[in-house]
Amino acid sequence: MNTADFVTQVAVRAGVPLPAVDRVFQECGIVPALGGTLPRPVALRRLRVVGSRSVEPFGSFDREFIFGPGLTVLAADNLRGKTSLLELITWCLRGSPRSNLQGVVKGWLSRLECDVMVAGRALGFRLGIEDGQLVDGRVLSAADAGGLAGRGAVEIIRASDPAAYASMVEPLMMELLGLEMLASRSSRSASGKASHGWPAYFGALYLPPGGDPALLGDVVIAGLAGRLLQVFLDLPGAALLTRMKATRDQIADADRAADADAARMHALLTAQRHEAAAELEAARQELASLAGSSTIAVRVASVSDRAAGAVAAEASLREARETFGLLRWQRQTDERRLNDLREDQAARSLFHALDPQVCPRCERPIRPERRAAERLHDICAVCTEPHEHGPEDHDRAKAAEVEAGWRLAASRAAEEMARKHLDDAVLYATDRRQALSAAERELDLARSADAEERRHDLVRRVARLEGAVGAWESLTTGTGRRADDVRAVLDAAIAVLTDEQTTASEALFLELNADIAELARAFGFRNLDRVVADRAGRLQVYKTGGPREWFGTQSPGERLRLRIAVVVALLRRGHRHGVATHPGLLLIDSPRSEEVQDDNAAALLAALEQLCHDTPDLQLLVTTADENLVRRTLKRSTIITPPGPGEPLW
Repeated sequence: MNTADFVTQVAVRAGVPLPAVDRVFQECGIVPALGGTLPRPVALRRLRVVGSRSVEPFGSFDREFIFGPGLTVLAADNLRGKTSLLELITWCLRGSPRSNLQGVVKGWLSRLECDVMVAGRALGFRLGIEDGQLVDGRVLSAADAGGLAGRGAVEIIRASDPAAYASMVEPLMMELLGLEMLASRSSRSASGKASHGWPAYFGALYLPPGGDPALLGDVVIAGLAGRLLQVFLDLPGAALLTRMKATRDQIADADRAADADAARMHALLTAQRHEAAAELEAARQELASLAGSSTIAVRVASVSDRAAGAVAAEASLREARETFGLLRWQRQTDERRLNDLREDQAARSLFHALDPQVCPRCERPIRPERRAAERLHDICAVCTEPHEHGPEDHDRAKAAEVEAGWRLAASRAAEEMARKHLDDAVLYATDRRQALSAAERELDLARSADAEERRHDLVRRVARLEGAVGAWESLTTGTGRRADDVRAVLDAAIAVLTDEQTTASEALFLELNADIAELARAFGFRNLDRVVADRAGRLQVYKTGGPREWFGTQSPGERLRLRIAVVVALLRRGHRHGVATHPGLLLIDSPRSEEVQDDNAAALLAALEQLCHDTPDLQLLVTTADENLVRRTLKRSTIITPPGPGEPLW
């Protein structure tokens, strides 16, 4: 489904014309592009840790770690810095440290440097730390990892406190990786919703322990695992659907607030109208009791009638102004439409007249056979698509321009009529106000003595109260047609995209489920028959000869294998179909702790090594306290150990 088909389906489902759909998308800042997201690989290259340790072994330290592709194992005894090394990487890339990083460890640090490739762009994270707090956070950018140490590096982020650094890193990583904010349900928010950004996505890179209940991510929040799965599956229009749902939710929240304000305003206006009506009735009764000569009574009636006429004239004037403003907006819209058509036709004529000698992207010469095809078959020599400049295309463009000209002429005529009507309404309202003033002056001349002065005050009071009551009765708190169009268009667009995703997800999940089961069995989940994942991020597990089970009921070791299998299956899909998926960097802390027997741990490590060899986009960073097991099992992986026996890793 292309963009034009999508917009057409939205218009049909919403029951509005195509221009209304375009207007809603433009007003909401939504570009209805359905193309796939670019690949989003993340590859760790270097980490440098500098500081001074306050426990044995005492003294300063400055160690650099180099990370290559494939599997890298950090092997050291317990409490020797393996897990904290993963947490330091997390601090740099995530923008903020997790609670797992101990305060005493942060107090040892003075500087962190982390070089990483993000979507083909080299980034260098530089953190200055004092007393466990970030005091200088910078991010450098260069063409490649080697350029981060030279003059070619450009500083793109600089912050002097932790909150500012985190707030800058999040949008940078989200933009580079083509990610959108994730929405989930939350009982802590007044709106019942919560938004999650880069830290939530990073939870899918740093896998939680095996016993954790989350399938994807490091927190269990309603709907979050499903949102992550849909993003990494690169379902059609996933990013667009996320933006539209967020926009619809924002509009719904604003509508609820506006409805509440309107209800309060309506109650206030009703109370004020009732109060004014009561005062008006009291003033009329007092005026009737003071009625004297017939001349004064006539003058009072004249003032009352002309006051009513002035109020009606002012109402007509407001209506004329609103009508004129609407027709002027329509004329401006038609003018822009005609100008766009003319500029589009001129641009088509200009580009068709060009005769490129080389490809505008790679600068390779255009081959003679392509030029021959352009002359003989009217096929573009650059993109090999048929030209759209035949007589029928010209006629359609001309017809569209003529139609736009007719629309503009009609809107101009309507605007001119509205302008004349507005001028007449202004003159009429002025005349009614002058007539009211004249009647009031005549009434003033007819009065004398204290009673007449009182009548004068009462007449003015009655006129003022009549105008106030009439104005309050004319006020409305309803919503306009345009707001209805916005909601209808967004609801229709979300429904169209959801249907498209539902159709596409059937084949995608069949492929994904088969890969997850195959990988989990390779990781040592031997009695696994099949799995069934869905768009909500739930995973059904079927063991050989057993009933249906859920991911959350599996043992910690089985959960870890399934969690790794899900991420790797997503990578397989991205590599197989050339779509954006999981970034490919995985941090796994002590998988050996989930195993009872060495054979199970060895099988998992061997399977991970083979997986890295077979999957070029995968980079695994694993920690373990069993160096002997690692060296017996792994043959082609990088093993990082402490400088000496019993020493810390850094």
